[in-house]
Amino acid sequence: MQRIRPGYHTEYVNMLEIRKLHSLSLEEKRSLVYRDSLELEGVISETVKPIAHDIESFGLSSLKKFCEKYDSFFPENMILEPDDLEKQFNEVLMKQPDIIEAFSKARDNLESFHRLQIPEDFEAEIAQNRLGFKYIPFESVALYVPGGKALYPSTVLMGVIPARLAGVKEINIITPPDKSLGQVNPVVLAMAHLAGATRVIQAGGAHAIIAAATGISEWNLKPVDFIYGPGNIYVSAAKSYVASKGYCGIDSFAGPSEVVIIADKSANPYWLAHDLLAQAEHDENATSILLTDDEEIASKTAGHIERAIESRDSDRKNITRESIKRNGKILVCESLNEAVAFSNEFAPEHLEIQTSNDDEILSSIKAAGSIFLGRYAPVAMGDYYSGTNHILPTNRAARFSSGVSVQSFYRRVTYQKISYAGLEASRGPITVMSKAEGLFDEHGYSILARFEENET
Repeated sequence: MQRIRPGYHTEYVNMLEIRKLHSLSLEEKRSLVYRDSLELEGVISETVKPIAHDIESFGLSSLKKFCEKYDSFFPENMILEPDDLEKQFNEVLMKQPDIIEAFSKARDNLESFHRLQIPEDFEAEIAQNRLGFKYIPFESVALYVPGGKALYPSTVLMGVIPARLAGVKEINIITPPDKSLGQVNPVVLAMAHLAGATRVIQAGGAHAIIAAATGISEWNLKPVDFIYGPGNIYVSAAKSYVASKGYCGIDSFAGPSEVVIIADKSANPYWLAHDLLAQAEHDENATSILLTDDEEIASKTAGHIERAIESRDSDRKNITRESIKRNGKILVCESLNEAVAFSNEFAPEHLEIQTSNDDEILSSIKAAGSIFLGRYAPVAMGDYYSGTNHILPTNRAARFSSGVSVQSFYRRVTYQKISYAGLEASRGPITVMSKAEGLFDEHGYSILARFEENET
């Protein structure tokens, strides 16, 4: 533990732990890397299934009941159509033009980057046959935009823009309304118009996920093909349930947000501190980890974090402080190679690299949701403005999945046009193969039948 320095209260000095990475026991390291996964089974059985069965049976009346139960009210206009969204946009433009200007610039960057991701169909001749695959966009999707502890109009842009560029016809936003306003926050609705959403459904939580997945006939709302976007444990449990039932696809389960920073002595500890705090600001369970091979950087960064939290006077101060106390870590590594190895095992949602050899470190990274390279690349750039997407895998899911992109919204379908010569060349091999699998009677014979004389 670092020494108590003059001017610091014990509470703050003890808040952030500095450890040598190699000193962690196997159990401590496993606990850190294999962070608590979302315990969804209990939530699914106790909450989600009863909601789903009710909505499947009673439709809109059931959804109203759950909105009143969990949100404490049911908005007068549950569905907001394009005209409604445009009206909200114009009102925000009139009252807060700076907001529209800032988000419009971010939209332009997002569109520029995501347009480059649009895939092309492919076709080739192989073994005298024409083979290919084609990309078919989803018909309808639902983007979940969280409410509650913070507003996320930026998530609207991140979710709607790639779906629109992919060619999705119906892009539904589901998001909880603000009871004090009687509707979803106007800035969120303005961004829905700016990004090009089809409609906004003013409901949140598990019941909104179920409604999107199963459809609401009274609104002519058909079941969506895909649900994506971050949410709390009830949203994640509902997404898991609808995917398991085959109602629709989902992106991933969104756990608490997380950042890992790899830094050497060339990094600025003041900037490092605020990058760690920015992640902690999300949620009490967010994770902020600094990996460095320099003890002085570790100590100075801890000091800046303590000072910053002590000096804050805002509504989110307690959230940030609690997050740092629970999941803030500064780990001193024997080398940057050790830091990279740990990061790859951790597979963070966000990874910052602030070293004198950023590109070299980048080449060694195997798993991360999104990477922020260099001293001028805080995570907030990707959260808001640079053009990459901030809907990313958490909780080690970056080992096997990726963030939302244009390609998230396609079915990739293979096809084949078999020629007579190609079929003839396959007779011998398929006969042998189907006999080896015990399936010659029909599998193998479906090939041979095409070379027999028969009445059609």
